[in-house]
Amino acid sequence: MKSQIFSLDYPFELKVSPYVESIEQKVTLWIDDYTCIQESLRKRYKKSNFGKFTASFFPFADSDMLIIMSRWILAAFAFDDLYGSYPLDELKKQCQKVIDIFKGNSSYADENEIFKQFTIVRDDLLPLVTQEWMERFIYDHQFWFDGMFEETHYSYKETTIYPTFEQYVSIREKVSGGGTLCDFLEICSDFIMPKEVFSHPTIQRIRQLLAFMMSWFNDIHSVPWELERNEAMNLVLVIKNERDCTFEEAYEEAIKIHNNDLAEFIKIRQNLPDFGMYNAAVERFVHNAELFLKGQESWYFGGTERYNPEA
Repeated sequence: MKSQIFSLDYPFELKVSPYVESIEQKVTLWIDDYTCIQESLRKRYKKSNFGKFTASFFPFADSDMLIIMSRWILAAFAFDDLYGSYPLDELKKQCQKVIDIFKGNSSYADENEIFKQFTIVRDDLLPLVTQEWMERFIYDHQFWFDGMFEETHYSYKETTIYPTFEQYVSIREKVSGGGTLCDFLEICSDFIMPKEVFSHPTIQRIRQLLAFMMSWFNDIHSVPWELERNEAMNLVLVIKNERDCTFEEAYEEAIKIHNNDLAEFIKIRQNLPDFGMYNAAVERFVHNAELFLKGQESWYFGGTERYNPEA
């Protein structure tokens, strides 16, 4: 099926990073070092513009932080593309290596470029974050990997098996990796949240909504790509399978779900609770979350060919 064009608009400011071109040039050079993935995939990566991904999602980040996050983004995409279709037992071994790396084990750095880059990311993050933040970051990696484990029951099979809608939402939140991006959002907002702020229900819901909207936006634009790869983790495909409806109806329902989450985010944003001495910092974090969402729109609508099957 051909790619579709949809009107998904975030009513927020669009900010352009002054480092967008320089970071894209760096990422393009890094891709050549990823000899652990097929040459055809490396060529696709160069059309994906992962440097622009980072600069679009985090336009408020300084140059050094953009480099750190771009290393992570590229390594994360490569990790998912290389290991995501592995048998469960082998996938768990590879995921544990990443967890071990962020816990301080550097012994996997020479195994391949993915693990090398995750190791560099860890080393570069340590001077910038607290131990509590790093523990959350590791937890969010495990949350992502747990989603990958669950996904193996459905995707990459001869006959794709779709989860129920409820199962899908639970798995998709995990496999999106949204938690790790929200962790980065703290650093870029110059606000490593203390436990009492991070654990607040409003902050937790904002993080969840960002992960959901990122997932739904991706799903709506990647149906042809995921059909080609026999992937089941797609909102449109899950709705179509469960409701036995047309693609058009499934797309409409997926857009509705996305827009309902957006409306909730805007309502929360307009009615933030009192965080006392942290009010200004929380305001900055939420504003940057808006820029994050608008940057996502910019990347999909003019910054990448990753989800074009013909690329």
